Amino acid sequence: MIERALLAALAVLLLLAFLAPIESLRWWSRRRDEPTLGSFAHSTADDGAASGHIKARLFVVYLSGIGTVDGLSGSRRERAVLTAVAQRLPDAVVAADVFPYAVENRGLTQRATTWFWGRLHRWQRVPVAAWPAKLINVRNALRVLVSADPRYGPAFNLAVAQEITRSLTRHGYDWSARPPVTVIGYSGGGQIALGASGYLAALDIPTSVVSIGGVLSSDPALNRVERLWHLYGSRDRLQLLGPAIFPSRWWLSPLSAWNRADRDGRITRRRIGPMRHMGNGDYFDRHHRTEDGTSYRNLTVDALVEVLSPHR
Repeated sequence: MIERALLAALAVLLLLAFLAPIESLRWWSRRRDEPTLGSFAHSTADDGAASGHIKARLFVVYLSGIGTVDGLSGSRRERAVLTAVAQRLPDAVVAADVFPYAVENRGLTQRATTWFWGRLHRWQRVPVAAWPAKLINVRNALRVLVSADPRYGPAFNLAVAQEITRSLTRHGYDWSARPPVTVIGYSGGGQIALGASGYLAALDIPTSVVSIGGVLSSDPALNRVERLWHLYGSRDRLQLLGPAIFPSRWWLSPLSAWNRADRDGRITRRRIGPMRHMGNGDYFDRHHRTEDGTSYRNLTVDALVEVLSPHR
């Protein structure tokens, strides 16, 4: 019985791994590089109406971690952090409506298989059913690997960049002025934020990236973005996968994009507290506190505000 269950789990994993790059390849087959990138800088909303411009010092786009199912129903804990950041930075616009694990911003609950993913999403909140719900994490984690793959990553990251530009337009971004943009990515969203930001920078947008416990590769986008901040907790072991599994981040690759950006001083690593990667005691936890009484959530908010402030 156990052997059958293991074989079934392996079959599902292999199927998800096979399907992971297919979506981005199909998206790419319908487009060409030059026209697609050039069309990103538009001034109309999704419905074709002219969008009103908002004067802001900075636009921030947040990409959630691998446990999310769409770009709208992020966890209340993450939304609380973003709300606090927006309140403390009134001259910044914060957007969080992009699903980074799909090429056309279609959430898992917006597909023909919504019955399946919707049930797993509900199980995420039920302790006895938490393990089957991890299939969402597996599915999205495979998209992170696609983003970091030099074969499929360029198409996938280009598609996500397009969704980010559409989000910017929805939130009043002025394409004639092109104010700075910072893309924040949590967990697997960190790698996708980095990969997509290279295309934003190619549109002459001053672009920076903030990783919250992200698993980051030596993405070519590092040759274009202005800065990368990697914020991490001392108990977060998963964020250590980046320097472990991507050889281009090793010291043996001195000419890689990561090591060149690091030597140029454009990468900043900052330990912000004793957080774990996810679950109790993670970056968004308001119950766990340091010895001085500061919640882990507030530590994360403080770190983000410091990075995003104009005096940085």
